[in-house]
Amino acid sequence: MSAPGPGLIDFRALEKELRGSVQSEQKYHRENEAKLRAVDQRVGSYDQFRSLVLASHLKPLERQDLQGAPRKQPWNPVTAGNGTRHVASGSRDTGEVKSAKQDSHRD
Repeated sequence: MSAPGPGLIDFRALEKELRGSVQSEQKYHRENEAKLRAVDQRVGSYDQFRSLVLASHLKPLERQDLQGAPRKQPWNPVTAGNGTRHVASGSRDTGEVKSAKQDSHRD
């Protein structure tokens, strides 16, 4: 499409400029509120202050965000749920956990 003639308003450009202005204003207020919260919290260093301000756009995850997502790391990697089984060598499963290093020292 060509640019509008003289005296006509380019509504697309106007809308683009308005959206940019609104986003800029929202960012300013969000970062300003983060700065005020950081000052109220009496953060220990400028790096902590800066981190709080830079992370002001982040939002906590909601419950529906986590539902159905695969777990990448179990809470306890030594549990039986990870496909490994720890059995003491030469005895019944007593719940005792021995590593391969311990077994090799006995031989």
